[in-house]
Amino acid sequence: MKEILKEYKVISTLKVQWGDMDAMQHVNNVVYVRWGETARIDYFIALGVFSSDPNAIPFAPILGFQSVKYIIPVVYPDTIQIGTRIEEIRADRIVLKSYYYSENMRKLVAIKTQEVIPFDYKTQMKIPVPKELVLKINDLEGL
Repeated sequence: MKEILKEYKVISTLKVQWGDMDAMQHVNNVVYVRWGETARIDYFIALGVFSSDPNAIPFAPILGFQSVKYIIPVVYPDTIQIGTRIEEIRADRIVLKSYYYSENMRKLVAIKTQEVIPFDYKTQMKIPVPKELVLKINDLEGL
């Protein structure tokens, strides 16, 4: 798995739980969304710009859009490794992609796209992507 994941600077590891499966005997689609949330938060923690206290940082990374492409069904037991990276930085949002890999299958099983909007809790408005955030992303990603 190390070879497969070497291109990602932030990797989240999640164990598949028995209760993650649904009546179709594979991991339910909602679980992939939850895993992606964990991966997104891990990415912003790695950047040093995440806090559960909205007053602790000058902006909050708020989810504006998400989609999941399901490639191969996952079943219990397994461990999912999620590599997350920045796909694009726009004026008002950051586009992240999370790539889900099954340890059992040693294959890509899903891809999640997440658009994150910088939000200022003081003004209750979205803000442009801060330059200091772009610098932190470039530093983390090695760009």
